[in-house]
Amino acid sequence: MSALLALLLSLVTLVAPAWALRPLDPAAGVVEVLQMPVATAQQPCWRQAEQQIWEPWLEKQSGYRGRELLWDPERQQAVVLVGWASQAAWDAIPASSISRTEARFDRVLRRCLGNGASKPLPLQRTGSLQPLISNADTSSNFSSSSTSDPTR
Repeated sequence: MSALLALLLSLVTLVAPAWALRPLDPAAGVVEVLQMPVATAQQPCWRQAEQQIWEPWLEKQSGYRGRELLWDPERQQAVVLVGWASQAAWDAIPASSISRTEARFDRVLRRCLGNGASKPLPLQRTGSLQPLISNADTSSNFSSSSTSDPTR
């Protein structure tokens, strides 16, 4: 089991709060996984920036299949799961569009947090998971595929 999958499973099983701005579609072809540090005091600003910046942008992307925001108050960690119809749909998003949206997200965070850091909540890990759904069993099982591309 890869380190990313083990981390995700431990966070998902131990995470108390979870928010679905648009619930993750169980039929998503690939799930993007993002992990970042989010302290208790930062959590309201993080949620606000996610909802204000990333959610409207994601809704406009072809192949977007919902997402889940998970937060572990004990570890002060957040995990964002973003569903995509396929790897190709995810890869088709121009890097320039992602960069502009990320810069807007960081500006909103800095303003809310009163933090001058260029990356107030830097990504610690990124990757993707491939759902394994058989015809006989529609419960979600996942295999892991790691990536160094820290895009949303």
